[in-house]
Amino acid sequence: MTRRSDLLKACSPQVPSLYAPGGYTREDLNKPHVLLHSTQGEAHPGSYHLDRLVHQGRLGIEIAGGTAFKYTTSDVCDGIAQGHDGMNYPLASREFIASMIEIYANTHAFDAAILISSCDKGLPACLVAAARLKDAMPVVVVQGGSNEPGPCYYMEGDVGKGHGKHEAGMLDDKEFAFIQDHTLPCDGACQFMGTASTMQVMTEALGMSMPTGALAPASMRYVQNNARNAGYMIMDLFKKGLKAKDVLTEGAFRNAVVIHQATGGSTNGLLHLPAIAHAAGVKFDVRWFDELGQKTPYLTNLHTAGEYASRQFWFAGGVQRIIQILAPLGLLDMDAMTVTGKTVKENLADVEKTDFFKMAGGYLSNYATVDGTRRLQRTDVIRDPDDPKSKKGSVAILSGNLATDGSVFKYSACDPAMYEHVGKAVVFESEEDCFAAVTGLKLEPGDVAIVRNEGPKACGMPELFLTSSAIVGIEKYRKSIALITDGRFSGATAGPVIGHVSPEGASGGPIALVEDGDLIEISLERRALNIVGVAGERKSPEEMERILAERKARYVPFVSKYSTGILGAYTQLAVSAMKGAYMGRIGEDQ
Repeated sequence: MTRRSDLLKACSPQVPSLYAPGGYTREDLNKPHVLLHSTQGEAHPGSYHLDRLVHQGRLGIEIAGGTAFKYTTSDVCDGIAQGHDGMNYPLASREFIASMIEIYANTHAFDAAILISSCDKGLPACLVAAARLKDAMPVVVVQGGSNEPGPCYYMEGDVGKGHGKHEAGMLDDKEFAFIQDHTLPCDGACQFMGTASTMQVMTEALGMSMPTGALAPASMRYVQNNARNAGYMIMDLFKKGLKAKDVLTEGAFRNAVVIHQATGGSTNGLLHLPAIAHAAGVKFDVRWFDELGQKTPYLTNLHTAGEYASRQFWFAGGVQRIIQILAPLGLLDMDAMTVTGKTVKENLADVEKTDFFKMAGGYLSNYATVDGTRRLQRTDVIRDPDDPKSKKGSVAILSGNLATDGSVFKYSACDPAMYEHVGKAVVFESEEDCFAAVTGLKLEPGDVAIVRNEGPKACGMPELFLTSSAIVGIEKYRKSIALITDGRFSGATAGPVIGHVSPEGASGGPIALVEDGDLIEISLERRALNIVGVAGERKSPEEMERILAERKARYVPFVSKYSTGILGAYTQLAVSAMKGAYMGRIGEDQ
C-alpha cells in the first residue's frame, strides 16, 4: 500500500531532522503517520479534559503499529460569547477549525486521522474536515462526552432562562447566582440536547465514531476507552483501505436526519449537516427534515424540551438504543458503512452481545425521576414508538413570502398554543434591542418580534439565545409572542422561535421588507411563514405581493460592518443558512 507519508519522506529530506527533536526516530517515521487532533483548551468544560483522550488515542495508535502526531486547534464557546459581538464569530470558527485540520493533514501528508472534540463548532468542524479529506485517508471522530446534571436537576440551559427572569425582576440575585454556580459540576458538554449534544449524536449517527460514543459521561472511564479503541480502529481502517468517503454516504446523512428528528436535536444541526454533506460531495436536501420527520417518532425526554440530561440519554442506551427502536420501522439504512468497518446493523448486533445496555441501565437506576417519586427508567428518557412525545419528528421547515427559501422551527420545544399564530410585527435591527424590549415587558401578547440582519452575510449568524430564553422564562410571553430571525438559536432554545429565515435580510430577502404592524402568520400545519397584512389589516396574497414589490423597489441594500479579518472573509463568502452557511465561492448562489 502506498502511503502519503512515504511520499512526504521521498520529497522532503528534512523530515527526519525536523521530527527528531520531538523524539521521533527513523523507526517511528517508517510507520503510518496519524494526525491526532483535538480542540483541547480552556474555553469551556467540553474542552478542558480532551488531552486525556488524546493520550489514550496515542496509546491505541502506537500499540496498533502507527505513529501519532498531536495537533490542537481550540474551539470557542457560544455560551461565553452571548450578549456581545463575540457571538458573531462561532459559526465562522467552524470553517476555520476545519480548514486548519485540512491544512495539517495535507501539509504533513498524514496517512490517517483521529479528530477529538465535544462541542458546538468543534465537532462539526471535525466532520467537515473529515469530509474534505474523504478521498485521502480514513478518519475516526471521538466525542468528548457529557456533563453531569447539577443539583435539583439544574442544567446549563437553565442559566439563560434564569437570566431573562432576573433581568425582568422575577428572580432574585441569590437564586440566580446559585443556578450560575452549580449547573456544570464537571468536564463534558452541557447536559441538555443543545448543539454540542446534538453533534455528538450526529457523529455516531453518521457512522463516524465508535458505537456508544455519543454523550458517554466525560467524568467516567468510558470516554477514555473510546479514545483508546479509536487508536486501534484507525489503524485497522488504514490497513483495510477504508476511507471517510466510504462512510459519509447519502444513506449515512439520511440516517442522521432521522436520528436528529427522533432525539429532538438542535436546529443548528440544520446548519451543520448540509455543510458536512457539501464538503463530502453528497447530495443533501434540508427538506429531508420534513420528509423524514413526518415518518419519525420523536422519542426523547431531554432538557430543554424535556426533563432529563444528556448522560441519562446515554444510560438509557443512547444512539444505539434509538437505532434499535427505529430499525424495525424501516426508517434507517442499516447497511450504511461505519468507521468500525462494519454496517450499522452489524454494530448494533455487536453492542447487543455486550453488557452495554445492562451496564448503562444500571447507572440509570441510580437516578430518581425529576419529581423524586421513583427510580428513573429507560422509558422516562427514551420512549417507545407506541408512546412517543410526538408522532412526527421535532423540527419543521416553514416557507412562504417571508421565507421563500425556508426557515427552521423546532416545534418540539414550543407550546402547541403557538403552532398556529397570527400577530403584529415589531421589528428590531439587533438582538440587544429585542432583548431589552422583552425583559422590559414592552411587547404585547400576540406580537411577533422580528430580528433581522443577523444572518451569515450580515454578521456571521449569531444565536439569539438570551432573547429566546427570556421569552420562555417570562410566563406572560411563553405562549403569546413569537420571535422570528434570519439569525440562529442555541440548541438550548425553547419556545415559539423561528430562525434561519432565508434569504436573509442582508441579501435583500423579504425579512428586510417587514414593517412594524405587519401581520405575520405562522402555521405549523401548513408549514407556512407569511406576511399576511399591513398595519394590522389583512391583505390578499395579491395585495401583499404588490406591497412587497413596492417596498423592494425602495430597499437600501444592507452593508455589513465587517469588511476585513475573519468575519470580512466569512460574510463575503457565506452561503444561505438553508444550505449550511459554509464558505462558498465568490458569486455562489445564495
